[in-house]
Amino acid sequence: MLRFASLFVGVFSAACLIAPAAAPAQIFGTPPIPISVGPHGEGANGPSGHATISGDDRKARYVAFDSAASNLVGGDTNGRTDVFVWSRPHGGEGLRLSQPARPSGSLVRASVSSSEAQGNGDSSNPSLDGSMHNRPGCVTFQSTSSNLAPGDPDPVSDVFVRNFQRGRTVLISRGIGAPAGDPSIDGNCGSVAFDAGGMVFVAREGRGSPHLLGSGSNPSYARDGSAITWMQGGGIMLRAGGHTLRVADSGSDPHVSDRTSGGWAVVFQTGARLTGNDTNPGSDVYMRVIRGDHVAVTDLISASRRGAHSLGGSNLAGGITAYGAPRGIVTFASAQGGSDTLYYRNNHTGNIDDLAHASGGAVIFDVATSARANFVAFSSTYSGFRFDHNGSQQDVFFKALRDGDAL
Repeated sequence: MLRFASLFVGVFSAACLIAPAAAPAQIFGTPPIPISVGPHGEGANGPSGHATISGDDRKARYVAFDSAASNLVGGDTNGRTDVFVWSRPHGGEGLRLSQPARPSGSLVRASVSSSEAQGNGDSSNPSLDGSMHNRPGCVTFQSTSSNLAPGDPDPVSDVFVRNFQRGRTVLISRGIGAPAGDPSIDGNCGSVAFDAGGMVFVAREGRGSPHLLGSGSNPSYARDGSAITWMQGGGIMLRAGGHTLRVADSGSDPHVSDRTSGGWAVVFQTGARLTGNDTNPGSDVYMRVIRGDHVAVTDLISASRRGAHSLGGSNLAGGITAYGAPRGIVTFASAQGGSDTLYYRNNHTGNIDDLAHASGGAVIFDVATSARANFVAFSSTYSGFRFDHNGSQQDVFFKALRDGDAL
């Protein structure tokens, strides 16, 4: 997902812009709806972000996000940032999304202990499980709370897994002294990757000590658990198929697809020029296909179509579908001329469509893509999205990109 601290939000669209963008006449899919709202659709009284979608094939049953709001669920009195899990509405409304998602959908707080005690620290950066073959039931997150699980006596940031199907919360970053964060969970609630003290670790839920993967930060698991990508020394690393290789010498916010017959696809953003059609001085989104121990394909994603010149402005990676290249879908956000647009790139056709448009200096970020790209979630400060009651406050939105299966 696109990860940005709140202090970036107000200035992001003004940076690295080279050409104005015309407002799209029509967006692809349903209008975005806010899901970071109270039980009766009331606006949140604090900012929300870091959305993630469960990886369960076409279902996308859940979205998790963090929020400083205290009016999203009852009993939220800790005055801290918490992690929440939203369930997509049942039946046709879960596909049409033509009305405010709540109270049709449901929202629960996930950053609680096994006895449902609310955290005494801040919790953030969630990651949901679920894969093409596994129903989701867990969310991992980082927290400075010291009362969520046994073995965590201090306010140093740790990583936890909340099994919201079983009502159990466990400590993952066991025995790690440095602050731990940026967790990413595999598709069957088996393993969590996270960073701490400039190192990337992998740990099993409730079993043994974390295993050191290597130096770096911001790890991201494939839905099927077959690969992990992370940042190291300003570039992008990948561990997959028994090989560890450097995917790019410069880049950030990497995402990796499941293993396919063509290998793995890694999507990331970079200011480096990796193809001849990259004519943009700002950042661009690329996809590299990994086969065996080498990079087989490099494709500029942030272009109007495959092979075209880059869009311009600043382009940020939003994620890739589980099935990767060449049939996969990639989402990305593009900032140009004081406007942000969320795009959908179809690797099969090479074409893109616009999914959401924010103008007037508002931004789109923290983009998360479902396993088959039939749903997308994102954060935005745009007040013009339908049903948004929070003005220019940072909220989390959800939309359907195409027909999917109801819950």
